[in-house]
Amino acid sequence: MISSGILDRSSPVPLHVQLTQGLRRAIVEGRLAAGDPVPSSRALAVDLGVARGTVVAAYETLAGEGYLVARAGARTAVAVLPRHPDVGEPAAPRPPARAASDAIDLRPGRPGTRGLADAAWRSAWRRAGALDPAADVDDAMGVPEFRREVARHLGRTRGVTVDPGEVIVTAGTSDAMLLTALALAPRRTGGPRRFGVENPGYPRVRTILARVGVETIPVSVAPGTGLDLDAVERYDDLDALIVTPHHHYPLGSRLDAAARARLSAWARRTGTVLIEDDYDSEFPHGRAPLPPLRLLDPEGVVLIGSLSKVLSPALRCGWIVASGTAGDRLRAARADLDLPVSLVVQQALALYLADGSLARHTARRRRDYHHRRKLVLEALGSIAGVELTAMNGGLHAVALLSNVPGTARAEVETALVASVAARGVRVAGLADYAVPGAPSDLPAGIVLGYAEPTTLELARGVAVVAEVLRECDWSAGVMTGR
Repeated sequence: MISSGILDRSSPVPLHVQLTQGLRRAIVEGRLAAGDPVPSSRALAVDLGVARGTVVAAYETLAGEGYLVARAGARTAVAVLPRHPDVGEPAAPRPPARAASDAIDLRPGRPGTRGLADAAWRSAWRRAGALDPAADVDDAMGVPEFRREVARHLGRTRGVTVDPGEVIVTAGTSDAMLLTALALAPRRTGGPRRFGVENPGYPRVRTILARVGVETIPVSVAPGTGLDLDAVERYDDLDALIVTPHHHYPLGSRLDAAARARLSAWARRTGTVLIEDDYDSEFPHGRAPLPPLRLLDPEGVVLIGSLSKVLSPALRCGWIVASGTAGDRLRAARADLDLPVSLVVQQALALYLADGSLARHTARRRRDYHHRRKLVLEALGSIAGVELTAMNGGLHAVALLSNVPGTARAEVETALVASVAARGVRVAGLADYAVPGAPSDLPAGIVLGYAEPTTLELARGVAVVAEVLRECDWSAGVMTGR
């Protein structure tokens, strides 16, 4: 049995956190060997004199981090971890570069999926797969059961009342953006549709709009201050404006209640449709989540969401919620293009939502991501000249180099990304998210995700990033070693 000495009941640190830390330390130090089964949650709870939920929370965190492996039909066991050099053993010389396939990939956009296929997940897919397939797609808007569960999910998690009839199933966010771009009618005669987009912002949105002939109008988003509402209000001829008001991608700012009211008033006054990409609101990291813009103006806001961040983008499943004229146009476009998501996928996900499994999975992921976020903050938060942002929600962080001269930002950022890559870690440059050719005052910076790699990979990856940031002097506008 594991010693109860790892718990200190007089400590302000919660018991499940202490247990997680103690078990993690025992695994890393080799006191719990790879392949060793750990006690059942019930047995360990009795041994330690704690609630079983305390042990379950610790095991779930460690399984999500890759330290434990939950095997169907067998006891949970310690995972096989890469061997570390013994204390005192000279470290091997660092190679000048690593192959891309061997690199630790910290580029943003991917959630953690280890441990997703638990009993509840397998049960939902098994039950969905046991149904005879339909002879055809009866409703191009989606499976009624799934649309009903999406409406309930949004009511519970986002505080909005949604009629299942207003839910349109999509193959993720990209499909939703494409459908919206095709469906919304131009307000001007003889010219292209004009959509406002955040600058910086999600690059694929601009790619999709360009593919269907929509002119994109960049609207500045600045670190700290967020969307430039003064600039927004100078436009009165936009067909739509695409925004991420809950957690701007990638800078992390959000629109407070006053800013949301101002944006909504402008949209109603000008007749502009607001397209809200609600991409990661499941992970607010301790701050009070704000409801979607749709709450202010149900008929003027098209709400886009998906399961990409909470489950996996590989599922290719999301939704649009739309009312009024915009909703009518979107439903007509969906009917013309047909339903792109398998009915089996929708049925399985409907079952997964209906029995509370998604809510439980999200709670486990929140605990895991909270720990990972702390690792990033500890590694990068105290480096001189580096400002961390976007850490108040979601699954990524942005490290801004605040003292780089404006004329050298592109050169420094490129050198930084290349230097980190040469040491076996992949990150993205902040400039990758800027609208090409548009005026911008973005600082140099990097964007990194912390959800997908194992905890060990994350710790090593952010250590490399910190090493590069600390050993170089960026203030001269060039990458020079100290």
